Amino acid sequence: MSSSGRSDPAKPLAYICAGLTVLHSQGASPALHTLQFATVPAQRIIAVSPDPAFGDQLATALSLAGAVETHRTLDSIGKAQLQAPLWVIHFDGALIDSAGSILRRLGDDSRVIAVLPRANLSSVVGLMQTSERVVGMMAAEDLDPSQLSAMAARILTGDIFGLEQLVIPGTQIHSHVVADYEDKARCIAQVADFAELLGVPRKYDAPIEQCLDEMLMNALYDAPVDEHGKSIFADVPTKTRVTLRIVQPVLVQYACDGKQFVISVRDAFGSLERARLLRVLHKCLHAKDQIDRKAGGAGVGLYMMVNSSTTVYFNVVPGAATAAVCMFDLEAPQLQLAQFGCFVEQRDLAGRLTTGPSPRMPAGVLPPVVRSRAAIRALRARIAVITAAIAAIVAIGIVAWPRIFVVVSKTTAVTFTTIPKGATIEIEGRHAGTATQGTLSVDDLEIGHDYPVVVRLDGYEPRRTVVQPHAGANELRIELQPIVPRVELDSEPTGASIEIDGKLLGGTPLTVTSLVPGREVAIVFKRAGYRAATARLQVPRAGETKRLVQPLEVSDEFVRVHFVSVPSGAQLIELGTPTTAGASRTYTPADVFVEANKVQRFMLTMPGHVPLVIEPFTPARGAGVLEKGGPLIEGASLHLEATRDGKVTVVGARHCQDVAVPVDCTLAPGTYVVEYVGPNNVKATHTVKLTDEASAFKFELAN
Repeated sequence: MSSSGRSDPAKPLAYICAGLTVLHSQGASPALHTLQFATVPAQRIIAVSPDPAFGDQLATALSLAGAVETHRTLDSIGKAQLQAPLWVIHFDGALIDSAGSILRRLGDDSRVIAVLPRANLSSVVGLMQTSERVVGMMAAEDLDPSQLSAMAARILTGDIFGLEQLVIPGTQIHSHVVADYEDKARCIAQVADFAELLGVPRKYDAPIEQCLDEMLMNALYDAPVDEHGKSIFADVPTKTRVTLRIVQPVLVQYACDGKQFVISVRDAFGSLERARLLRVLHKCLHAKDQIDRKAGGAGVGLYMMVNSSTTVYFNVVPGAATAAVCMFDLEAPQLQLAQFGCFVEQRDLAGRLTTGPSPRMPAGVLPPVVRSRAAIRALRARIAVITAAIAAIVAIGIVAWPRIFVVVSKTTAVTFTTIPKGATIEIEGRHAGTATQGTLSVDDLEIGHDYPVVVRLDGYEPRRTVVQPHAGANELRIELQPIVPRVELDSEPTGASIEIDGKLLGGTPLTVTSLVPGREVAIVFKRAGYRAATARLQVPRAGETKRLVQPLEVSDEFVRVHFVSVPSGAQLIELGTPTTAGASRTYTPADVFVEANKVQRFMLTMPGHVPLVIEPFTPARGAGVLEKGGPLIEGASLHLEATRDGKVTVVGARHCQDVAVPVDCTLAPGTYVVEYVGPNNVKATHTVKLTDEASAFKFELAN
């Protein structure tokens, strides 16, 4: 049902009949059911991160979803223990370079959430195409623990539908049923009005409309398939499509909790294929011709969805339902992808594992799926005759109506709970009361009507939301955030670390909201290659903002090195230095400050190319700009394993020396000698001839 507009008090019977009609359609259409899956006991979750501190963050976030183990590498886990329902792997440092071998080692039933240093659609599509075990991605920078916990819970329980887990508890979720092109236009307009009513920044208007339009087009005209999996609309011209109405409608749900705006569109077919989705995204990322808007094709629209949202999920029960979800972080400084997932559950609508073929519509049968406008007009004419007859009966028996039927009340009460207590509540711009003891009940609110609500309390940020009362109990919990002073810090150049009173807070540019109003603090700016700078600042009053930009001076203790590669875009890795979580990656061409009079060791890497190990060098103090680098040769991956733990060395390959197995080494075509050393000084040698295609070898060793 649409959540906008008031019901007509002059037509109670029509109102009730309309409600019964929608309830009937909800009972008949799997698109309008929420899949209910049984909650499972705590399951084993393995979190892997090369950074112990970040690993602890992952464990804390995941503790509500299952029993968590943390490891820095897979080598610390016995082979028999690699079978776990869920892995959360922080692909940073050396882990990202051996992602393929890591994923191959996991159990067949394992599923993986990949945590990347920062959002990178190309990387996550590549990982998901490498292994079906990878079902989701999150960015390590600004990681939201609650979203990670929610994603893990959805994977482990199979409860992949609904918006309740994605928004603050108590947030009102609105629904709209769409069955044809006209419904689509009304729905988009309604969601736009809802966003405007809440004061969502205008920069989100176009992305929200674009995502909703694309999701609806896919659900209405790409998702419907027959029993053979063929698109029902594949051969139907676009002009004809828009005149047809689908019997199995699409369910649109949307909500806003003040921090994020969320939209979900669910169809009743479950025809979205993970492999096809990834192919489309890969094509749009890498092909010259990205546009594919032919009849029955998703094409660039999906790519645009992913690039105009902060979170995109695709939830699929094959043959039963597909729900696409777009989320927009209203507090993010810029709109960029931070989470992505494709969750597929082989279950039916009752939560049972699917063992038979997916339920499809009979091949070539359009009438049960869609109705023409002419048929709809004829049906409406018949309904009008029946309605007139019912109206006559009602007119005759109007006096007896109250004695026979219980009149359904069209108004109800909503109980607001505010944290902290004492907040005032405004409804449609009018003062409704104060939650003196933490709660306030407001009566005579119309069922089904959208009410804009503003909650205010001195010293706290106002909270805006929209309430749509329904029959029965209505409760809304609203937590207010305190107004704090804001200190905006930056440096010239940016990228300096910030310490305040000896505590590291992050890097510039940085906004700090944890300082005591009116207090004077000492701020230290540190950046490699520059002298540390200290500034003193008085924290502004609550609700006020103060900005400080600190210029930095180049230090003579460092020398600038200009790194280059052919082709450009190679990642720069400092050998012998561990990579920290969330650290920025550097790609050529790049200028890096290194410590003078100290031996420097670097390597350049690029997928599909042999790593270039730069000769160690010692820059002298006061030296000018040095240039290091060179060409990277195309190569192929050599995967090395052994039946026992040990290390291998590829003779002549400086980047594959004394490394633990299993390992992937990228080498130029040619012949190589591989030396293995294991426990008790067990040694073995093998000669490998490598072409321009990936190869593998396993040392078979006696126990």
